[in-house]
Amino acid sequence: MIRNVVFDFGGVLFEWRPQAIVESFTSSADERSLLLKDILRHPDWLSLDRGTMLLAESIPKFAARTGISEDRIEDFLTHVVDSLVKIQETEALLYQITDYHYAVYYLTNMNQAFFETLSERNSFMSLFLGGIVSANELMVKPEPEIFHRLSQQYNLVPGDTLFIDDTPVNIEVAQALGFQTILFTQTPSCLESIRKILNFN
Repeated sequence: MIRNVVFDFGGVLFEWRPQAIVESFTSSADERSLLLKDILRHPDWLSLDRGTMLLAESIPKFAARTGISEDRIEDFLTHVVDSLVKIQETEALLYQITDYHYAVYYLTNMNQAFFETLSERNSFMSLFLGGIVSANELMVKPEPEIFHRLSQQYNLVPGDTLFIDDTPVNIEVAQALGFQTILFTQTPSCLESIRKILNFN
């Protein structure tokens, strides 16, 4: 029987659309390409998630690699976190899940600065009993160790826990570790599937 629900953040509770982020920041095709390829989809972004690089350390590196000024890079990073707006349908689902007395947790690949900003801006964060931010653990999904850390820290039995994530490889690893899972899409049918799994009336 499911007792716990674990949410991913980007793409599940918060919008995460890299292409749209760069398009809404600049009209320059060249700048869009640089920001997407050399920042959001560069291995250094994973280093931020892993906590092996701080956001402040990344700014001069991003500037040197792209040829974009450090001030402009700072503006872009602010734009990125501002683009992580809540997905209202998932927020409503989260409240519904807690109304049914499930324990809710999070497991997110994210740098600490972004996480702190999202926590300050979104009151629903208080619903979570806890969770794991990758940058604090020096590990990221889909590494099995981060799932073990979550289970150990909060005494979660994987078979009693539903893991919701929008990335197939994360779902595959969670399944292999015994979690119940659902691959999230921003569709009414996905939300309905979650409600059915949790036996909502």
